Amino acid sequence: MTLSRDHPRIALAIALGFALLSTLYSLINPILESPDEVYHYPYIKHLADGQGLPIQRSDQETLWEQEGSQPPLYYALAALLTWWIDTDDLPIIRRLNPHARIGIPLAEDNKNMVIHTERERWPWRGTTLAVHLVRLFSVLMGSGTVYFTYKLALALYPDRPALAIGAMGLNAAIPMFLFISSSVNNDNLINLLASVVVWLLIRRLGNKRFEWRSLPLIGVLVGLACLSKLSGLALLPLSAFALGLDRAWRLVGPGRCPPTRREIRREMAAWLLEMTLVWSLAALVAGWWYVRNWQLYGDATGLNRMLEIFGRRANNPGVGELWSEFQGFRISFWGLFGVVNVLMRPLWVYYVLDGISILAAVGLVGWAVKGVRARRSERIPALLTLAAWIGGASISLLRWTSLTKASQGRLVYPAISAISLFLALGLLQWVPRKHRDRVAPWLGAPWLLLSLIAPLSAIAPAYARPRILAAHEIPPSTAPYHATYEDKVRLIAYQIERTPTCPGEAVEVKLYWESLAPIEEDFSLYIHLFGRHGAKIGQRDSYHGGGNYPTSQWSVGQIITDRYLVPVDPQAEGPVAAELEVGLYRLATMKNLPVRDAAGQAVGRPVITRVKINGPARSFTPTQRLEADLGHRVQLIGYDLYATSLRPGATTPLTLYWLVLAPLPRDYNVFVHVLDEEGRIVGQGDGPPLDGDYPTSFWGPGETLADTHQIAMRPDAGNGTARVLVGLYHLESGERLPVYRVDGQIAGDAVILTTVSIMDGS
Repeated sequence: MTLSRDHPRIALAIALGFALLSTLYSLINPILESPDEVYHYPYIKHLADGQGLPIQRSDQETLWEQEGSQPPLYYALAALLTWWIDTDDLPIIRRLNPHARIGIPLAEDNKNMVIHTERERWPWRGTTLAVHLVRLFSVLMGSGTVYFTYKLALALYPDRPALAIGAMGLNAAIPMFLFISSSVNNDNLINLLASVVVWLLIRRLGNKRFEWRSLPLIGVLVGLACLSKLSGLALLPLSAFALGLDRAWRLVGPGRCPPTRREIRREMAAWLLEMTLVWSLAALVAGWWYVRNWQLYGDATGLNRMLEIFGRRANNPGVGELWSEFQGFRISFWGLFGVVNVLMRPLWVYYVLDGISILAAVGLVGWAVKGVRARRSERIPALLTLAAWIGGASISLLRWTSLTKASQGRLVYPAISAISLFLALGLLQWVPRKHRDRVAPWLGAPWLLLSLIAPLSAIAPAYARPRILAAHEIPPSTAPYHATYEDKVRLIAYQIERTPTCPGEAVEVKLYWESLAPIEEDFSLYIHLFGRHGAKIGQRDSYHGGGNYPTSQWSVGQIITDRYLVPVDPQAEGPVAAELEVGLYRLATMKNLPVRDAAGQAVGRPVITRVKINGPARSFTPTQRLEADLGHRVQLIGYDLYATSLRPGATTPLTLYWLVLAPLPRDYNVFVHVLDEEGRIVGQGDGPPLDGDYPTSFWGPGETLADTHQIAMRPDAGNGTARVLVGLYHLESGERLPVYRVDGQIAGDAVILTTVSIMDGS
């Protein structure tokens, strides 16, 4: 088989390969987990059920939401394909995940927009069958788009079939294009129709003979595109531009004499006649839809009503804001799956793709400069038309992004055939001329490898259920807990990783649950972190299994593993031993399930453990400096006590400054005693350090801590002098840490801070 002779068969083979790979995406990706698929399909069902076109109302909630404002052709064709299927199970299949993290690519869990059950498994039936049939219908459209990329390149470069195959291969191997082509999405129809229209325009530009035969077909296809998506309207000015450029090039192209006025008038009249034909046919095909919108909404496109439902931007974005969103655009052009929340792995592939894109852009600029210098003009109208189409698609995306946050790369796919051709041309400039035809057919190979890996490395894991364990498989490194929630679920054990943690980072929590009884409802799980003074500094809410395995699907006796990253508030005050609370609740009522411990006693707050959250490195300057060594583990380096006399019955603050020398294996309390001349305790400020928010067992070497206590004087404390003593003791045993002198000898078990007077103020 030789490329120069057999390229049509090779092109068909690539289209078939694309269809097979896109079908694989369709099978691996759970239904309703593609962009807006959860809204697109209800629109189809509405038509298939014979209920007519949706009428959009901003005050009425519908299953199709903003997608009901879309032109109807794709949905009508899909309805014709699936009308015979009983899809009354849609409410069961379309059970939304209330904790879904939509549009958050770096989220570790809750990628799923809907809850998936056994009803989706083979053999398909009901809604599952209908969605898969429509997906296969989309696969055919995607395959057609890929094929017309080949036809477009061949129309422009009929003597370079290798380039046409290369451009086609690039298009076919883009992971995101495969993903969209395997989904229920009207993008697929507009992508196909736009590619066909642009191919017809390029063929006409490349034909030296004056032809009218293609104009009616162009007009009808433009009309169908306008009935597929609002972006199809951009084909109207594109057709005007291309046909006008064709007429202008006939007059002023290279090698032609200066045109006469008569020739100019003749060509302009011919152009107007062509445009009248194309636009009239387009209006005849699609005009009724835009008239309907005007009558219903006072807006021919229905865009205002769509934005009322979908949501507008609060303010028009500036250039800086749009540029910051470009990162999302480039990622989603190559591959951002799920509901804009499943990234390809590893993440560095995006930088590789960026590098390839930059190489293509630089190569394309060099190619254009060489072409201008060499005065290669025969393809200028066609190339300008393709550039204009890419520019038009980009401007449409910018316009849409300025109205609402939706800068997704797939929205420029109506120009994917032209983009793929320019990518191929740019990349080939880095290849020696004599090798270009040999390299061109393999341009899509790197993308193809990535596209083969992505379904298994990125998409499938995002929706995988957690592993079901046997009791003996629970790792021995876990900490037991054995709390029971409403006698239905038991938290057997837990494991905390990524600690100590800093504000702005995350705590990794693994939980091991056991199902004790049949559960018909889906309990929500919450994990809360409470820091200084009980402030909430972290929270994660989810169905179990990262959203993929809610409790209604559990079987009695199963042991389920949960893993979550709990983000810590960047403004959290540290250091602190944050309390980590794990509970279950009913989302409808927001009521927590009652909890009992292993002994059957009610638990008020299910705090399973404490987690160290680091604080910033601090340097304190006490008003009074010390160097008191307590047990060779802690040094009292100073204190603040601004009162020189204490009043009976009054309370006075005392701030102690600790320098941690070594880890403390136990939790110690601070004692602050005021002893009168007879050695009686007449004032006291005992308590855990830092109000109990940071027990000593969490202290780390090198930390400096400011610890404030309140000295409460007894009302019957008499006038006189008194000593203020400070130390650390173990609450249960009463054992105090010894105080060492500089020479290493024990000086006692308390540090004498100062002597104060006691005055009752009389």
